[in-house]
Amino acid sequence: MIFPVILDSRAKFLRGEAANASLLLAHLGTRTLLEHIASRLDRFSQAAPTVVAGFDLEASYVAKLRDVLPGLRAVVGTRDFRDWLAGCEPSDFLLLVDPRCFPVDVLEEADLVFRHPAADPRWARHLVALDLSPAGTRERVDLDGSGRVRRIQRYYEAVTWPFASGVACSLLPVSCGLVAGELSFNSLGGLRRALNAAGVPSRDLPLSGAALDLTREEGLLKLNEGLVLGAFASRPASEPLCVGDGQVLHASARFVGPVVLHAGARVDADAVVVGPTVLGPRARVGSGALVAQSLLAADTQVPPRWTIRHRALFERLPVEPPLLRDAGPSLYRGPGVVAELKLEAGPAVPRGLYLRLKPFLEIPLALLALLLLSPLLLVVALLVRLDSRGPALYGHKREGKDGRPFTCWKFRTMFDGAEAQERVLLAANQVDGPQFKMDKDPRITRVGHWIRPSSIDELPQLVNVALGQMSLVGPRPSPFRENQLCVPWREGRLSVRPGITGLWQVCRHDRQAGDFHQWIQFDLLYVRHASFPVDLKVALATLWTGGGRTNVPLDWIIPAAAAAAPLVGPNAGRPGSEEPMARAS
Repeated sequence: MIFPVILDSRAKFLRGEAANASLLLAHLGTRTLLEHIASRLDRFSQAAPTVVAGFDLEASYVAKLRDVLPGLRAVVGTRDFRDWLAGCEPSDFLLLVDPRCFPVDVLEEADLVFRHPAADPRWARHLVALDLSPAGTRERVDLDGSGRVRRIQRYYEAVTWPFASGVACSLLPVSCGLVAGELSFNSLGGLRRALNAAGVPSRDLPLSGAALDLTREEGLLKLNEGLVLGAFASRPASEPLCVGDGQVLHASARFVGPVVLHAGARVDADAVVVGPTVLGPRARVGSGALVAQSLLAADTQVPPRWTIRHRALFERLPVEPPLLRDAGPSLYRGPGVVAELKLEAGPAVPRGLYLRLKPFLEIPLALLALLLLSPLLLVVALLVRLDSRGPALYGHKREGKDGRPFTCWKFRTMFDGAEAQERVLLAANQVDGPQFKMDKDPRITRVGHWIRPSSIDELPQLVNVALGQMSLVGPRPSPFRENQLCVPWREGRLSVRPGITGLWQVCRHDRQAGDFHQWIQFDLLYVRHASFPVDLKVALATLWTGGGRTNVPLDWIIPAAAAAAPLVGPNAGRPGSEEPMARAS
């Protein structure tokens, strides 16, 4: 049998009365957090949940929990939980939920419970949220003994950043909990570490969506905002939503946007409440006060003429507000504007009609080209096989649109195993940036010396175009390793599909000096100005230059006025952005 267990805690900003300053008792949207979690646990177990508090239990706290959820199985402290655990059968399971790491889609990931845990009860399972940052990437600096920078490594969270920010829930066999000795049930992160230290086998399952950190005021406000907006999804926000009875609203009070008022909430004369906001049971907003996008816990009182913005309050405020120097009216200000609940902040994707129709135009063209060029392709494939040992085609993982990996095909132009020799030859690299090039590369075959300058080796990429993975014209397809050096460049170029040919290939003119700076510039110019005329000119320029052996002027493809727009900054290259591009260095 599976027994649900919900951990409760008090974050640093929960400074109210002991019975109210609890995450589970916080009123978010139309219900308490305990009710939100319990309603979603019903699908996994018929057993009533147990609450484990990470602080000293008080009678008023236990009474309020049972008022909110009368069917609770038990309320225990962490010290007494092991005794409670001893009353379970070794074949039972505990589904432990820690609301401090709160998935946006709570427990929608069925992986934890749904992979038939009874088939192998010896493993503990943890649903782990990966550590994220707004930029989607992190940098680590390697210093020598003198404090000088030796190298800078960039880690992308979706690919190479393996660290967890928290554990949302764990499925623990009771048998593991009983034999592991002293375990910490204050947090699931601590429990996970204790199980590993005790030698209990466990499996981490990654949380596919975003998670909110409810130990931070911003995280609690984001969750509250999403739940309030969901409560108003099918009703107008012009009138507040009253939950329960006994609300007292003065006729001169104003409500702007979605506002939820719980039983006994009171808003006095000339007060203004701006949503998304929740006033918990018996919360009061004094006359002339302003409460904007905030969460007021049960029994919280805002004195007259106070301004509360972007706060989660679990305390009684003094009658006299604090004075801020040179601030004019007295304010009680929060940490900043609350973002929307959706946490993804990926690059904006161009939505022009041409870019939507482009795959439907290119796929038939690619299939026709493969048919017409099939005699040439067969001859080249035969020559490659006869010239050196190895397959005729070489497939390499590249990043496509939105970073989706795919296998990019080309004719093999190097000896088998040449990729492993690149690091040995790196000192002879003649170009800057992440790419590698040398005039007399010893890895290139005889046939490779013939087909590489004419770009015939890239003709198999027509298969990638036919599969919808690439375009005929676009940024050069690059592996993840090459895309790390400049974050805005990576985000911009991955907002469109890579191409067999592109602006950089036909316009580059600093080959001998190393032209990584031009690579960035031309890729982002293409993303910003992608259109049918630009693609047509690039295709014609590819034929004119023999696959890029010479170059054409940039202003022949993109007018000088458009190409002159600076490209520097975090949003550089994103369609519609006017921000300039960051330096590659």
